[in-house]
Amino acid sequence: MNGNVSNEVAEVCIMDRKPIITYAGDAALFSSLESSIVQALPQESAEWRRSYGRPVKSVYVEASFVSFDKDTLPKQGDWQLIQQPILHIFWTECVDVDVYKTTVREEIESWLKILGQHNIQDWMIVLVETYDIKKSNKLLPRTTVLDKIRSDFASRHGDRCLSVINPVRSESRSAESWRGLLSRIRHLLLSAYNRTLIKFEEVIRDQRERRNEPGWSFCQYFLLQMAFVLEMLGLYDEALVQYDELDALFTQFVLNSNVGDTPEWLSSFQCPFNNWPGLVLNQTVNQAQRSLLKDCKASLLEFRSYLFSRQCAMLLLTFKPWEIAQRSLPFLHNCIKELDILEISAPPGAVACWVFLCCLEVLHTCERFNDSGQVEAYSLYTASLWAYSRDKLRDLGHLCGLMPGNEPTSEQLHTVVGLSAGMGDSQGSNKQPTPTDKLKEALSSKEAFKKHYLELAELAMGTYKHIGRIRSARMIGRDLAAFYMQLGEMQKAAVFLIDALKTFEEENWKSLANQTQLELADCYRRMNDKERFAKTCAAISSALELDMITRVSYFDKMLSTLKELQSVQATSGVLCSRIWKLDTRKKVCCGQKNVRWWIQTKHAQHRQSFCGKKAKYPQLERVPGLLYQLFCL
Repeated sequence: MNGNVSNEVAEVCIMDRKPIITYAGDAALFSSLESSIVQALPQESAEWRRSYGRPVKSVYVEASFVSFDKDTLPKQGDWQLIQQPILHIFWTECVDVDVYKTTVREEIESWLKILGQHNIQDWMIVLVETYDIKKSNKLLPRTTVLDKIRSDFASRHGDRCLSVINPVRSESRSAESWRGLLSRIRHLLLSAYNRTLIKFEEVIRDQRERRNEPGWSFCQYFLLQMAFVLEMLGLYDEALVQYDELDALFTQFVLNSNVGDTPEWLSSFQCPFNNWPGLVLNQTVNQAQRSLLKDCKASLLEFRSYLFSRQCAMLLLTFKPWEIAQRSLPFLHNCIKELDILEISAPPGAVACWVFLCCLEVLHTCERFNDSGQVEAYSLYTASLWAYSRDKLRDLGHLCGLMPGNEPTSEQLHTVVGLSAGMGDSQGSNKQPTPTDKLKEALSSKEAFKKHYLELAELAMGTYKHIGRIRSARMIGRDLAAFYMQLGEMQKAAVFLIDALKTFEEENWKSLANQTQLELADCYRRMNDKERFAKTCAAISSALELDMITRVSYFDKMLSTLKELQSVQATSGVLCSRIWKLDTRKKVCCGQKNVRWWIQTKHAQHRQSFCGKKAKYPQLERVPGLLYQLFCL
């Protein structure tokens, strides 16, 4: 699983698979017609009338032809539907009744006998005639070869025997009969699938009803699915329903195991996993993962990755990248919850790596759809994915000693090596880096980690702003401010904190606003910006929501900072030259009337808030007087 595997071996594209039709009889005759049939079949749609009251579907049918061989016919209990021939056609151009009686009839009898031995009812006999204008004016014989074929083999199914004019010899004369042949092939092909799927559904229903019996295996049940056939026929929405039902059934088993006994087959998923390669979203089937499922050797993450990739393949075929993004976050959270329920052990950081790789794979997949309508639709969900991937990268940064102010130890370097090995090799093209490439690079050095972390944070914040979720963007901005403060870049940190403070005050989120004020004060202190620090300390000491110890502390810091300034008059001149927000609810300008009103209001608030506590905190009574000096009234 960790190595590069040839696509021809490891992956199969169901879209490239076509219904298989066998040909028997005159092979040379069919070879001359094969290319025309293959090209013409999907040109027109056919109505597929299914059982159980399902709606009629319009289906475009393709087909691939193989020579008839009894060894390729399905055996009892073999439900590999996309690998089995579904319709069988016998071709002949015999127009002489005597020749038919002596040779052709025996060939058809032998062919039908073999089909009967395998309980196959889906067959067709095609008589290809060559139009001859010289013979067209002569009287037709009373009994034709077609009549004999119908009477001998299809007395009850006359529609299974058809006569067509060879288009190679007379294209203009054959058009109508040729259209009839193509229409009949489409109809019989879909009828054959309908009959086969009815039997298959009975098998699946029987297996599902046995799910609580000893020896039942979900892995074997999972491989009994109609999704491949439905996908091959272009019914992607119905194929998605099949995968969703399997998803829900597995989830229910996991939840039930939390309150009851764990089935034996589920125990195989509880083994520790040693690799976490992440998702690969395309329209191919990963045969390596499918083989692991068949042998009941797949880990939980491998199974979940395979199933989710098939669901995403159906959504890609229906051009719904937004739904992939919508499903991704619940999928990741559900997987993490299942790991916890099943008590599956993993190396530290392995799950974070897997989540990060999955997020980036989904995001890169969505970015391939650059139509404005699609971008608007999936941006509603990709914002959270950008933020989640940033969170997981931050967790890995703490684990591996890559955060600012830390230096990775030898043990942490060993952790990075182990995590990189568990991701496996990149399976993408060399044109652009894959999620695996990006994560390995991010864990390679502190500088690379900083680059990728800031990039993800900016993308998350920008996408949140794009979809109007300003509050979420501001929360990421606060995290960025903390990151920049750890880097010692206080000016950048202050910008994000000021933006966050503005939003929190507008939303009247006092607790967040006060916390941001505290962070901003620390930022100004480390910048040695005494004027802004004094102003922020004044706002903190005036915040009624903070505890008194904090307010007193910042009140004292404001006093000491003002003393450090050259003169109160000079400081006042600077402070009064602009508008300061000294309260979370009211902007105060430098006019004496407004300042006096603010001081009186604050004085009343302080008296009400600190009644009976003056003896313990006498300095709080000095706030109005200090602010009076600050503004030089």
